[in-house]
Amino acid sequence: MTDPLVHPHKELTTPAGDQVNIDLAMVPLIETLWSRGLTTTACCQDVGEATRAVRDAQGITEGYMGEDFIAYYTGWALLKMPWADALRLLAALRTVPAFAARIEPRWQEQSWRMNVPIIYGQGLVDLAPDAMLHFPSAQIPELAQTLTSIDVRP
Repeated sequence: MTDPLVHPHKELTTPAGDQVNIDLAMVPLIETLWSRGLTTTACCQDVGEATRAVRDAQGITEGYMGEDFIAYYTGWALLKMPWADALRLLAALRTVPAFAARIEPRWQEQSWRMNVPIIYGQGLVDLAPDAMLHFPSAQIPELAQTLTSIDVRP
């Protein structure tokens, strides 16, 4: 089952030529990331809102789609990208004082979070190819603007 489109969105063409729906609030950010040579594989302008909509559409009431999860992620955006690109992005943002103050401290109110899932299979343990960056949705416009003026090259 495909997750419902929760937020107003716009269809964009990826650098690879694929058509994708991007949440409107994320469009300037995604276009800037792509123009800077960074790859994205998913995004969401508010994970809590989207999770609630998916949960309600699928009738799920427990687990990661429970009320605690939704409350925690309401107001938080998501960027999913190859972890090498996520690390490039974070290293570049660390040179900008306003973003360094959000990336470096752990578990502060405006601090970013990065999760790279663990994959188990065929007797092996590995990291997923994509990292999930979570940050306050209110930072989306500032982040898009900031990325137009910093170097994100490896």
